[in-house]
Amino acid sequence: MAESEKDVIDHLLGVEHEAAGLVQDAQTEAEKRIAAAKAKADAEYKKQYEKIVAGFEADFSKKIVEIKEHHKKTSAEYKERILKAKKDSKAFNDLLDSLLFKTA
Repeated sequence: MAESEKDVIDHLLGVEHEAAGLVQDAQTEAEKRIAAAKAKADAEYKKQYEKIVAGFEADFSKKIVEIKEHHKKTSAEYKERILKAKKDSKAFNDLLDSLLFKTA
């Protein structure tokens, strides 16, 4: 019976060794699949990120142009108002005299 028990134990050890190999193979395959999924997810993230950033940059450039145009228009309107304003030199000189040469 000792020989039979030894054969059973050898067989069980062989099965255990084979199972360990299968587990190792499964672990290796899982790591490959995880790495592939991570690479795919990273690529998709980068693609979406670049799309969003490109949209923001385009919007930013558009806003810069709009702001510059608005500033140019506003400045031109202000300059035109200033140039059209009536100059009252006498009133200005009287104001300066009253402020600078005030007699107490």
